[in-house]
Amino acid sequence: MKTLFILNPRLKPEKKKEVENAAKTCLNEDYDFLKGNICDYDARALKDYDHFVAVGGDGTIFAAVNAMMETSARKLTIVPAGSGNDFARSLGIKGDIFTILKEAKEAAPRPMDLAMWNDRYFINIASVGFDADVNANNSDSMKRFGPFSYTLSVVKTLFTYRARAIEKEGIPLTRWTLFTIGNGGYYGGGFPIFPKASPFSGELLFLGAGKSRLKFILPFLICLFAGKDHLWKKDMVRQSFQSMEFTLLEEANVNLDGENFREKGPVTVRVLPKELLYVGPSNQ
Repeated sequence: MKTLFILNPRLKPEKKKEVENAAKTCLNEDYDFLKGNICDYDARALKDYDHFVAVGGDGTIFAAVNAMMETSARKLTIVPAGSGNDFARSLGIKGDIFTILKEAKEAAPRPMDLAMWNDRYFINIASVGFDADVNANNSDSMKRFGPFSYTLSVVKTLFTYRARAIEKEGIPLTRWTLFTIGNGGYYGGGFPIFPKASPFSGELLFLGAGKSRLKFILPFLICLFAGKDHLWKKDMVRQSFQSMEFTLLEEANVNLDGENFREKGPVTVRVLPKELLYVGPSNQ
């Protein structure tokens, strides 16, 4: 079996060359570099690979994992090279490409959780609400500004967002400002939405904020960033869970690891404990 490198399609040529040199230096096993987009390959084309290396941000990891889950491969290495790199931040991955691949070569595979939103897999964050609209408004042209693009998108979203209609049994709230689920702890270029999240815990975390938070969205987000959201008790829900069901009562933007989808109707979110084998450095 071989290792497959999946590169962010927007990776600059000099960065691609750096990855190629690092692979040549650090790896002894057979490996290939994917040509084109991983979404264009079916399971038969990927059957010779048992180890995927995602070089990019959360979107690249999302694409790699969803392709991997159509095969028998489960080993995953992450090399942060995107605009946000939030899941890499959750794992505490630091260092240059050579260092990361060298540590991956020496690391023992570690079981790591994955999550599902209906029939799609995600590894970091899933959300509906203000943050999902921020993600949808963060266009490719804005992403050239790196993590600052999320700040620009927040400002843009402030003028258009309205609370989303979501029904969840056991919770009286039906209009939501935030409805966010995490396997990892960060999103939006470093926003610590779930500081205590761990993709090795066997559970997911949920943060819900009702419609009343919308008119105070900026101070509320600042408190969230500073870890002071306990100051906002009204219409706030925090839970840990392994499986959750709810209904999107209207079509809305859905953010899965930075990828945007439009959905309406019943949703089941669940964790798949120890589904992946993470190979690489981690401070978790």
